[in-house]
Amino acid sequence: MNKKLILILIMFPLSFTGFAQRQSLNVMPYPNKVIVGEGVFRINSDFAISLLAADNDKTAADAANRFLIRLRQKTLVYFNQARIESGNNPTNPNMSIQINTKVESSIYADESYELSVTTGRIELKAPTTIGTLRGLETLIQLVTADENGYYIPAVQISDEPRFKWRGMLVDVARHFLPIEILKKNIDAMAAVKLNILHLHLTDDEGFRVESKLYPKLHQMGSYGRYYTQNELTDLVKYASERGITIVPEFDLPGHSRSWFAGYPELASAPGPYKPGPRFVFDADAPREELAAAVNSAPTPTIDPTREEVYEFLSNLFGEMTDIFPSPYFHIGADENNGAAWRQNPNIAQFMKENKMENTHELHSYFVGRVYDIFKKHNRKMIAYQEAYSEELPKDVIFQAWIAQGGPMQAVPPLEIAEKGNTVLINTGFYIDLFFPSHVHYINPEIPAEPIENVWGGEVALWSELVDENCFEGRAWPRSAAVAERLWSPASITEINDMYRRLYKLSDELEQNGLNHRLNARRWLSVMANGTSLDAPYTIFEILAPFQGYRRLATTMMQPASYTYETVPLVNLPDMVDVDSEVEWKFREQVEIYLNEKEPKAKWEIENQLKKWKDASVQLKKQVGQAPNLKILNAYTDRIIKASDIGLMALKVNLSETKKEEALQQLKSMKLRTDVVEIRILDEIEALVTGKLTELSTEYKMY
Repeated sequence: MNKKLILILIMFPLSFTGFAQRQSLNVMPYPNKVIVGEGVFRINSDFAISLLAADNDKTAADAANRFLIRLRQKTLVYFNQARIESGNNPTNPNMSIQINTKVESSIYADESYELSVTTGRIELKAPTTIGTLRGLETLIQLVTADENGYYIPAVQISDEPRFKWRGMLVDVARHFLPIEILKKNIDAMAAVKLNILHLHLTDDEGFRVESKLYPKLHQMGSYGRYYTQNELTDLVKYASERGITIVPEFDLPGHSRSWFAGYPELASAPGPYKPGPRFVFDADAPREELAAAVNSAPTPTIDPTREEVYEFLSNLFGEMTDIFPSPYFHIGADENNGAAWRQNPNIAQFMKENKMENTHELHSYFVGRVYDIFKKHNRKMIAYQEAYSEELPKDVIFQAWIAQGGPMQAVPPLEIAEKGNTVLINTGFYIDLFFPSHVHYINPEIPAEPIENVWGGEVALWSELVDENCFEGRAWPRSAAVAERLWSPASITEINDMYRRLYKLSDELEQNGLNHRLNARRWLSVMANGTSLDAPYTIFEILAPFQGYRRLATTMMQPASYTYETVPLVNLPDMVDVDSEVEWKFREQVEIYLNEKEPKAKWEIENQLKKWKDASVQLKKQVGQAPNLKILNAYTDRIIKASDIGLMALKVNLSETKKEEALQQLKSMKLRTDVVEIRILDEIEALVTGKLTELSTEYKMY
């Protein structure tokens, strides 16, 4: 070991202990302070837990019992203890849970915990109920196995979050997600210690909440796909029991077509309206038309000049506070170009009478009026970044999402924070853009050092290209990379170790009921039409969607029949993984081979290249019995050629001419007209050049 590292470990025995230490623990997000000891705690039928907590701390007791059930599922060990109850503890338990104070889910709750595992005992101590929930999630991830059975390594952990707001934005308006999927998503969020579920409940495409005061909102604004108040009340409780607060979003003044289907009198233009996308284009319309529409099209927008609108909103939001006890409500207030307001003579006259020079000032007026409504109902308001103005009160929270250099402009988040408003960071965390996990993991928008008024951030999954068929595969496991960035120390940035733990966590999430892998295999099974899945899945694993908004823009220009909400998202780009574990392992072997010329790595590479080539040959034959596999077959010729280039580079020293020829062939395989990309081409290129290109962490939304 390096002498300097030895000195550091001696000087800071309780501090984070470096890459070698991290590799030994399969935990995500990684804890704040870790010491790995000698030996292991073996799990057998005598395992028993005592719970020392307030008698009425049902949340803690339920969490402990869920942990015991998950431990049984994972180890297949039959424990003598049937249930865990506070105050009714077994004799000589070998695990104890101690909680000082019963608390409810809140961003202000102390989430810290201390975990001690020795060869004979486990102790979990936390100041609050919520800290206990976080510690139990760490403990279940630590469970591993060898030839003698399941065990937990001896370890001392002292842990607490880096940021208090660690959220996940889920858009259920563009495509509706059943309650069952939301519950599974909450379980996954709890596993990685996210504490805010931000539900984007309304948009042009749908109003997803039952309103008893204004029933035409959900009756005419959702095509029958909405959540009842009872369902949402139950979901809020389900989330709270797992230490997660649900924050509802009602997006206004734009993004509001679905509101007007039932109540057109709220709108700036007479209508009629029905739920649907904001923009509709002809299939042969130029791309420039899309960009122009964002800035100038008079999209459906609420009328901010009528008092009846604010009475309506006050009544509605008052009703919603009975469902959502969260102290925070989100108003959206994004992407309003003001065109609908400028075209309305009454609104123009209102602006003139109130000395408003532009629609941005009218927008600020609307946001201010909604702020007053939320204040009346004892709620704090969150709005997106472009709603910011210095005239708004300092207790308004702004959510930053606009990347620098894009077509939209807004006040930078740190400037907003410096002027006194709280900021949440979404920039760099849009996982619907299909960036691999390491791009979100190395996110420069998240400050390395604590900054006053920056509370944290949210992973964002907008659902124009996500529905119930592919949601889990799009959300997980990549959201865990964001969760670690928001929980763990800023010093933890090693990408390879992150991926190693991410794929291990993916197994854990699957064991806990998530279908992020199963949905893809189910889709392939349908495509294969009863034939073998071996070859299709081998090809499937090395494909990935193209990054950025390119596919969304292309989809918006397709015929309407392609974009109805009723059209299931089960095509190739909907189902392929963004992060391929197979490609990551292949990259590791290529790196080892290039740096060390290790024969075993060379053998692994050769076998993998032959496997991809053989699978491609087999798939070409299989299409005769399974015609829907043609969408995969479109890539087989290129994969065969790329594999041959890699095998050739391993066998002979290529001349400069041969190298250049091979590189040009590989370059030609990266066709931007495809719906997906072949993810192994950079690694094969490295076999030709002898140099592996560093992973790009560039994040470009456009």
